[in-house]
Amino acid sequence: MAEDKIRIRYVDWKTLHKLLAKLALKIHVDGYKPNIIYAVLKGGLIPARIIADLLGVEEIGVLGVKFYYSPMERRHKPVLTIPPTPPPRREYRILIVDDVVDSGKTMQLVIDELNRYDIKCFKTASIHYKPWSIYKPDYYAEETRDWIIYPWELGESLRKRVGLEEFQRDLGEILDSLKTII
Repeated sequence: MAEDKIRIRYVDWKTLHKLLAKLALKIHVDGYKPNIIYAVLKGGLIPARIIADLLGVEEIGVLGVKFYYSPMERRHKPVLTIPPTPPPRREYRILIVDDVVDSGKTMQLVIDELNRYDIKCFKTASIHYKPWSIYKPDYYAEETRDWIIYPWELGESLRKRVGLEEFQRDLGEILDSLKTII
């Protein structure tokens, strides 16, 4: 990360859907028509499903990559944990979707992996893009320097103690019930 002090921001479902609609519109206006969307697991799975729905894309595939532990803690480099499933075919027009492009190393690993299959047509998309990334996605909804907490990772954020306390007012009952589980 480029900064020592990281601002944490929770993105609720309503805001998330607005951002994904903005992202889908950018893809549509550009005229890109994927016939399969590959979600980068885990963070890209839900956004990929929503983008597929908005763009009318029937097929969704996945790739598994592990990199971050918490806002200030990540592996030395991302690791491919699940190869592209289904295996990509050369004629695919692929859209790769992740929740955030932070360092850019995850997206670069995914691109390198797809290049092994001699894919000729793919583009990348993320909800959020960090300005210090080594890779800029073809499409993104918002540039930010914040550490984003998405609604599908509340449990993970609580387990890693990533400062959800400041969102107690908005997430009170949800956080209270999760704390009994976690």
